[in-house]
Amino acid sequence: MINNSWGKFTVRGSEELEKRITEIVKEVAFIIESQIHPNKFTALIMLGGYGRGEGGVVITDGKEYPHNNFDFLLITKNLSKKKQTDLKKKIYPKFLPLNRKIKTQIDLGLVNASNLKHTANRIIWYDMRFGHKTIMGDENFVPSLKRFRLQTIPKWDARNLLVNRGTLMIINELLLKKKNLDNDVRKLIIKHIIKAIIGYGDALLFFLDDYNWSYVEKQKRMQNRNDVSEDFKKIYDKAMEFRFQPKYENYMNYDYLRWMKELKLHFEYIHKYCEARHLGKPEINWNEYPEIAFKRAFFERPSSFREFLKKFINIFENIKYAGKGSIFCKLGFRISGSSGVLPILFPLVAYNLRNENYLEITRNFLNSPSDKIEDLRRTYISIWMQFLDNSLQALLHKHKIYLDLSR
Repeated sequence: MINNSWGKFTVRGSEELEKRITEIVKEVAFIIESQIHPNKFTALIMLGGYGRGEGGVVITDGKEYPHNNFDFLLITKNLSKKKQTDLKKKIYPKFLPLNRKIKTQIDLGLVNASNLKHTANRIIWYDMRFGHKTIMGDENFVPSLKRFRLQTIPKWDARNLLVNRGTLMIINELLLKKKNLDNDVRKLIIKHIIKAIIGYGDALLFFLDDYNWSYVEKQKRMQNRNDVSEDFKKIYDKAMEFRFQPKYENYMNYDYLRWMKELKLHFEYIHKYCEARHLGKPEINWNEYPEIAFKRAFFERPSSFREFLKKFINIFENIKYAGKGSIFCKLGFRISGSSGVLPILFPLVAYNLRNENYLEITRNFLNSPSDKIEDLRRTYISIWMQFLDNSLQALLHKHKIYLDLSR
């Protein structure tokens, strides 16, 4: 049964737009309801900006449209992976007419309720618990997941949030190698920069013990800090305003390389602060960082048996540590696996660091043909795509970004 007491979907949207989004959400709910028996799911929830009531609104030719994707999560009851995949294959074609009408994308994830009850605590699940709308089913299920608390999120997860968003800047560096930037590429570059600003700011708030699931609340909290530079507070505030109501026209003729160069000064400073808090150090020196970070990875306590098992299995993955380091540093490197190693190598690629030992470790792991920054960026993104973001392939292909260095 569809629950229709959802409240607002946007911060800046008009009443007319709110009504249109409500109708879209109803259509999504009816499509999904027609494809699954009520006994087979616990709830359908809406996530992301619109789930928080803080979705973006873009004005095109004087008319308001939703800006962000519509993110839904169907919480199923003990459906096998195959049945979940088959269900998605049935549902997605029915979304196509809606996608064309709303000029954005409807995304649907599926997860079993039993898995949610036992999955490890992460920022994404904390955000979900407090920042969602229940569209169909049990309204009490998601709020009842009390294990998803801010206080027990592992610090490395907040660090990874920063790295995930920072990786968008590396993708931008590749996009900017194109000779001619059409409007679509310019908009993508702008969107990536805005996401990176918010990601770094969110990680900073986390390590300042001031994080919140709400974008509006985070915007207020950042402005109230007296221990964050006024420059970055302004940058973060503008990025949040863009998130609520993007105005691409203000940025279409920017010098993006110069903009990103200026932002990187803030980003590197924030990254060092966050990692110092994560690793329990007064400050971070990038030259010593691989030793400290990989050693910490070895001694860091897994938050679940599943994570412990994963670390154990990683020992047998064929990745070799090249460079200087203690035995615990090398063991930490091995048990981290590729998905755990990449965030620790990220600073060297992102900030173009030239420390010889750090460079040797990074180049060897990435199997880069040289230590030139462009080669490192391409190989980094190639491995990132393989282990952490499979969807990136379609984006790169669309914009003719080739990671094969011979092309």
